Amino acid sequence: MKTVFLGTPQFAVPSLRFLAKTRHKPLLVITQPDRPKGRKLKLSPSEIKTAAQELEIPVFQPDNVNLPENLETLEKIAPDVIITVAYGSYLKKKIRNLPRFGCINLHPSLLPRYRGAAPINYALFNGEKKTGISIFKINARMDAGPILWQREIDILKDDNYSSLLIKLSHLGAEDLGLVLDNMKEKLQKQVLQDDSLATYSRKLDKKDTHINWNNTAENIHNKVRGLAEFPGAVAGFRNRRIKIIETEILQKSFTAPGIIVDFVKNSGIIIASKDKDLLIKKVQPEGKKIMSSSAYDLGARILRGERFTNGF
Repeated sequence: MKTVFLGTPQFAVPSLRFLAKTRHKPLLVITQPDRPKGRKLKLSPSEIKTAAQELEIPVFQPDNVNLPENLETLEKIAPDVIITVAYGSYLKKKIRNLPRFGCINLHPSLLPRYRGAAPINYALFNGEKKTGISIFKINARMDAGPILWQREIDILKDDNYSSLLIKLSHLGAEDLGLVLDNMKEKLQKQVLQDDSLATYSRKLDKKDTHINWNNTAENIHNKVRGLAEFPGAVAGFRNRRIKIIETEILQKSFTAPGIIVDFVKNSGIIIASKDKDLLIKKVQPEGKKIMSSSAYDLGARILRGERFTNGF
């Protein structure tokens, strides 16, 4: 089957690598233009561009894939199906109608739950016990097309954003191959989404990463899980930013929120929240790598009674 693949971040890379080993190897990869990254704002390629070049697949990086001249590029290929995985741009009707089997998308949630840009983050923020992947046919509305395939997995106690991203990206890659192998059958058995059950996960902004110690321990713990290891849940300590990477909920707290209650040797720092204490296991001080809280304490010489402030 002739395919074109649209994707941008790391989540899409396993799918591209998997398909490149099959009879559905993409004839073209479309990704976002190179963007400035890092402190020096060096122009850098997307993870998908790097992977495509390694796989020797032609790469196309239009600012707007929907422009007529870019549509002509796709028309010359005449793909049977266009596959999108976290591409980052809307596909208009002319592109959606171009392939014989339409355009399909891999989404890391059990649609219609968590439509939108940050489904993995929000599933963890909300303490969900299950998640999964959905492969659906793209229509005019965001993540609302008929579902061709779904697979559910448990969210484990130790899962965070980074671990679920890896699990779901590899799971989705294999399932994309399955759907493409059985495209006609999957289209015949497609299931319309129930819009009344839809929930949404808007794109995260800076304020979404800020910890508020006046919230419950469960709320803070879920925020930390939903942002670890990147971009990280942000707090303040000694007038500097510090990211909280891993936590554990402890017993009921009798101390004001944000106050350092105690230390557990080789385990971490205990901080009070609105209702329970939290054991802070891993942190990332500003300008440094992720480390255990015990290692951080060795250098910072933290004192009982000091306060972690809300994110800033």
